[in-house]
Amino acid sequence: MINLSINNIEINVPEGTTILDAASSVGIYIPVLCSHPDLGHFNTVELSQFIYQGENKIFNDEGATIDSIRGCGICLVFDEVQSEMLPSCKIPVRQGMKIITENDAIITRRRENLSKILATHPHSCLTCAQREGCIPMTDVCPGNVIFNERCCALLNNCEIGKVSDYVGIAPETQRYQFGNLPRIKEDPLFNRDYNLCIGCGRCVRVCQQVKGVYALGAVINDGKLVVGTVDGPLLDNAACRFCGSCVEVCPTGAIMDKASPRLKDYKDFVPCKASCPGEVDIPQYVRLVREGKSQDAADIISASLPFPSVLGKVCFHPCETACKKNELNSIPNTRQNAMSIRMLKDFAMSNSVLKPSKKLKENTGKNVAVIGAGPAGLSAAHFLSLKGHSVTIYEKESEIGGMLRYGIPRYRLSEDVLSKDTNWILSSGINVKTNTVFGKDITLDKLLGNGTDAVFISIGLSKSKNLPIQISDDTNVLYGVEFLNSLAKNKFNADYFEGKSIIVIGGGNVATDAARCSIRLNAKDVKIVCLEQFDELPAYSDEIKEAQEEGVKILNGWGISEIGKFGGQNLVLLKKCTSVFNDKREFSPYYDESVTEKLIADSVIICIGQEAYTNGYEDLSNLLNWGLIKVNPDSLETSIKGVFAGGDIAYGPKSVIEAVGAGRKAARSIDLYLGGDGIIETEEGLNKEYNMFIGRKEGFNNLQRTDAKLDDAESRKLGFEPYERTYTSVKALIESTRCLQCDLRLHLRHNPLPPEKYFLFNKDIIEGLPDEEGVIQILNSEKEVDIIKGTDSIKKTMLEWLNDNKNYSYFIYELDPMFTKRESELLQQYLQKHGKMPDAGDELDDLF
Repeated sequence: MINLSINNIEINVPEGTTILDAASSVGIYIPVLCSHPDLGHFNTVELSQFIYQGENKIFNDEGATIDSIRGCGICLVFDEVQSEMLPSCKIPVRQGMKIITENDAIITRRRENLSKILATHPHSCLTCAQREGCIPMTDVCPGNVIFNERCCALLNNCEIGKVSDYVGIAPETQRYQFGNLPRIKEDPLFNRDYNLCIGCGRCVRVCQQVKGVYALGAVINDGKLVVGTVDGPLLDNAACRFCGSCVEVCPTGAIMDKASPRLKDYKDFVPCKASCPGEVDIPQYVRLVREGKSQDAADIISASLPFPSVLGKVCFHPCETACKKNELNSIPNTRQNAMSIRMLKDFAMSNSVLKPSKKLKENTGKNVAVIGAGPAGLSAAHFLSLKGHSVTIYEKESEIGGMLRYGIPRYRLSEDVLSKDTNWILSSGINVKTNTVFGKDITLDKLLGNGTDAVFISIGLSKSKNLPIQISDDTNVLYGVEFLNSLAKNKFNADYFEGKSIIVIGGGNVATDAARCSIRLNAKDVKIVCLEQFDELPAYSDEIKEAQEEGVKILNGWGISEIGKFGGQNLVLLKKCTSVFNDKREFSPYYDESVTEKLIADSVIICIGQEAYTNGYEDLSNLLNWGLIKVNPDSLETSIKGVFAGGDIAYGPKSVIEAVGAGRKAARSIDLYLGGDGIIETEEGLNKEYNMFIGRKEGFNNLQRTDAKLDDAESRKLGFEPYERTYTSVKALIESTRCLQCDLRLHLRHNPLPPEKYFLFNKDIIEGLPDEEGVIQILNSEKEVDIIKGTDSIKKTMLEWLNDNKNYSYFIYELDPMFTKRESELLQQYLQKHGKMPDAGDELDDLF
């Protein structure tokens, strides 16, 4: 251990600690630019023979080594023992050191070094009085700065700007001259602007030292560090893994995300996980699959999903739509290269066991009734049971599962997979009462009046909607939901439609399911008739493609005007649909009834939507709105205290994963209502380890999606056996290797920012203020400006406000003898930024 003092504070740190880290350990701030807490110091950059900046190939100076140049020099401190300036980011502590981090000489040297950096970096905006309210990349500039000499879109949000504010920009700093260096916008995901690069080398070091990719390199050219791509002008040429780490560590806007100059929301960083209604840690389980740890991956999945195996088969994967891999596609103008996340989930769940769920709490003494044992109800029950509540599920059918059992055909979801998950859910001690009809065998009043503390209604939409047209009584018309229900209950024999022609009306997933089931019941001809054009179909694209492979014909752009009899068959009269949606994208079909067609079929299956059975639901009469239960969208609570609702009955027909998400949300809300903390899962026992090193892989950008192996269409048509094959271990490895691992950039640390300039609004601080001219800004608890005022006595004005007993939180002051001018500048900045003047209170109305 090494003993030293920094700013007269005695410190004891391990040998090898840098002065910068020693200072940071006791909260002393030292400004830096080239340094970063996760990277080796500036001189650890590995130089290349040459690099590319766009088409410019730049070579390393002959004989130049990284030790021939130095870093930014912003982190200089003074060692009183040796009487010398030292770069704190590089020099390790020595016994007995006496370090000073701030004095006039240090400030001067830092400003001199910063001036050299800013001479080749746009900085007019950093010294502009209008910068706070400025939008830097627009045509109008209040300071009349030439466009190419302005700062980038990160103005007021970049690290170099904040460090410059702290260090101070010397008046003698040279004006920036636009270098006309390459701006690269052809790459996916990221833009590069070498005019903004300050040669700190942080992007290169993170790419080399942390990620092991070596897509970015550096050379010394004309005595300066110059960075660029290796092996070619574009990131693809350089075998970039598009992880985003370079963006994360860049202190300027030299490398930025295309999506936004500064990503803020989690969905922008890790869109797959953010778009998953089940909130599964997708990047982590994909990583574990790649590492050959299927059981650990399965544990991650099942911690968030009560139907982990089922969703490996039937999830409609919104995560894949959001996946950033869609941007890395060698096929122009397509978005078909997403990670095959569902298939990797299926692989993990098929090569593991479901471990018993861990109870988060013992018995709370609270009783919850769940009405409906579909995916939403079972998900809510699962999490509430783990929270220690006593849960009873009431289900009208003889078995639990809802549409998973009575709607989805067995070729998509086998009985074994469904039972595996439902048995696991019930293993936590959930009570189930089947063959129990809500509104008849049980009612809300009976439940709430007999010891039930909360109710979750998830009865689904188990009735088909009918067409608003004339349908003859003697036609052979079936309805999609009821048809699939009867099929699940084995009410049709294998040749039910032997040699018959079938027309399925509708363009959604129920329609494709009904059509494909008709094929498997030996129908000779199956047609889907729908309003939508092919690219408007609401059914999942895979389902449409596979239905066509199996012989289903799709007639797009037709509505139904009548269904009648034609001999022993059905006559279906069609009318041309010219548009399905209005200008607001609302469902509002428009027809050209002069264009008609006639179709003849043995049977018609109507699949145009779903609704709830409401007969006997008198309890719900005050909750229903257009056939759905009205709920608070945040809590899913209804207008009846303690009664919650979710799933299809609240939001209309949705996917399985959305139903699971509704069950999760309901469980949180109900747990909070019952006095819990709303935390429904734990990471205890899960493998959350990650490796920042991802390595180099040539041709990474061109790796294509690993498609699922399907049985051929002819063999699929022979029965209801599942036809999609789980990935082999080799295919799972290949597919998981394609992941960008977007989440890893969030594990990179950030340099500490300069100390806030805000002061607490309290008597001790105010009494120590100078009795001089200047400008005061008063801020609220969110550190937003409420008041701006110039004054000839900062201390006097502040004491007056202190005596007013107003609830002010923070303040800033600037000494300025020209306080009226500075006050006007600050007010103008505020107006440009907020579109209104600050609320200054009655005593300052005259200012505005």
